[in-house]
Amino acid sequence: MKELLASVVELLAYAVAATGFTVAGVFAELTSVDYLAAGNLKFALWLSVMGAVALYAGIVALGVEEVIPRLRETADGA
Repeated sequence: MKELLASVVELLAYAVAATGFTVAGVFAELTSVDYLAAGNLKFALWLSVMGAVALYAGIVALGVEEVIPRLRETADGA
């Protein structure tokens, strides 16, 4: 029972981190569009790159490579 609880807590932590990175990435991308429209090209480009990195971290690095396999593992163990 403790092993299942530990794996569920770990899964939730990864899911929260993946969601946080994804939301931050979307926010950075939307903000970069605003800065681009205002004419601040350098900061818009920087925000765009940071948003892409955060989206990669949230979707690919944590979501696909950590959350989904752990979710399958937890579901098979339950």
